[in-house]
Amino acid sequence: MKTPSAPRISVICPTYNRSRAITSTLDSVRAQTVTDWELLVVSDGSTDDTDDWVRRAADEDARIRLIRAGRHGHPSGPRNIGLVEARGEFVAYLDHDDRWREEHLQLLLYVFGTGADLVATGFERRDTSERVTSRSDVLDLCWHPEIQVLGPMFEPSRVAHRRRLADRVGGWRSGDGLEDWDLWLRMADDGVRFSTVRDRSAFLLDDSGTRRHRTVRRHRLPLAVFDDPRHARAALGELRHERHEAAFREAYAADTIAWYERMQATAEFTAPLGWQGDLTAEIARAAQKPGPLWPDLVVVPGQGRFVLAQPLWCPTAEHAGRIGELVRRVQSRQLDLIAEIAAGCAP
Repeated sequence: MKTPSAPRISVICPTYNRSRAITSTLDSVRAQTVTDWELLVVSDGSTDDTDDWVRRAADEDARIRLIRAGRHGHPSGPRNIGLVEARGEFVAYLDHDDRWREEHLQLLLYVFGTGADLVATGFERRDTSERVTSRSDVLDLCWHPEIQVLGPMFEPSRVAHRRRLADRVGGWRSGDGLEDWDLWLRMADDGVRFSTVRDRSAFLLDDSGTRRHRTVRRHRLPLAVFDDPRHARAALGELRHERHEAAFREAYAADTIAWYERMQATAEFTAPLGWQGDLTAEIARAAQKPGPLWPDLVVVPGQGRFVLAQPLWCPTAEHAGRIGELVRRVQSRQLDLIAEIAAGCAP
């Protein structure tokens, strides 16, 4: 009997107790304009009827395969299992509560056709009522190894890569969260470069119950140190005061424009495919977006003193150290302003 040819792209979808709701995710893959795919749904020890709904879809479409796994309690294990089973030249990821536009895989394969190794698309975030809560913009899709170090980028449902790249850097790792950022960072450190496209072809669930909202931020960036908690809290209040808003926005814009100009001069910088706009204008617009200043700063005790600090979205102390070093280099105006305000609150 003839062995079926391997699909061009493998889609890995980890799931746990999603029940019937998973069908909308599966249907978004079945609706793709590209047909040369396989969908590996890795059930992480589900105890409800999720597996039955996946089997029903697989009975209707032979490109869908259910892989039953023991309970990991974390999507990294199922994703690694999917990588072992994947037959495609490329791998795309889809979380069980996200969906794709029908041209998502076609878009990814087009970018791979330009020679890309690692691709990210734009997104829309939607709540459980299908209300759009946010959309990606140009700055969300600019990439450079330094940008990758500084902040979490590119949720799995937006990303695809050549299959063997994950094995080359050790695969997915479990942890408190941000396992996607950890993998992309290890790929970047290995010399892999992201290519991006502006098309918002991934729909991401925006819900307080998702893992991203429950991620514990164990590492912090110290901004100022005080001997007395009252002075630390006073500095926190002063930093948030509206009287400093214009100065902070100006400092952000100046720091970011200088940083991006430097990165743009390197071969590693990536702007969205085909985009020819003005990054300085994009940064200036971002600096004026409404929102509170420093909404998540904290005051924490340490060695008999009190530290005003920024919680960091990063999985390891080593990564936190890299962020601290980079921030000191690229956010000097903002840090100087913080130091000036904090000094005014000290005795």
